[in-house]
Amino acid sequence: MPEPGPEGRAVPFYCPYCGDEDLIPTSEPPGAWRCQACRRVFTVKLAGLALTEEDEEP
Repeated sequence: MPEPGPEGRAVPFYCPYCGDEDLIPTSEPPGAWRCQACRRVFTVKLAGLALTEEDEEP
């Protein structure tokens, strides 16, 4: 399993492309991860929250 990355970023547990768990942080682009199995470099980014009417306070 990957170790926590620098700068407090969350650690992905597996590659979103091939599913392998051998990931290492990489500096370019900032916040990116490199999969050692398929050699892809990817980032994980939060797009936002999907709030519903039930989530809003009365």
